[in-house]
Amino acid sequence: MTMSTITIREEVQEYLNKADERFIKLVYGMIQADKSGQLLSATEREELDKRIARHKSVASNSYTWDEVKSRLQG
Repeated sequence: MTMSTITIREEVQEYLNKADERFIKLVYGMIQADKSGQLLSATEREELDKRIARHKSVASNSYTWDEVKSRLQG
């Protein structure tokens, strides 16, 4: 069953009207991130780029899930 956007908005609004402060702040943070078009801060983006580069530099030492399963089973 596919819900219409109107129905979804109504349900979200109803939920938000009853939600606790923690949840409201989480939703607000998501809205702010969406409005800015940037889900990660500059610091978070730099860290992610470093981790991706580190992963790529050792990619020859990585294994697929099937390779790991095969090694463990046999």
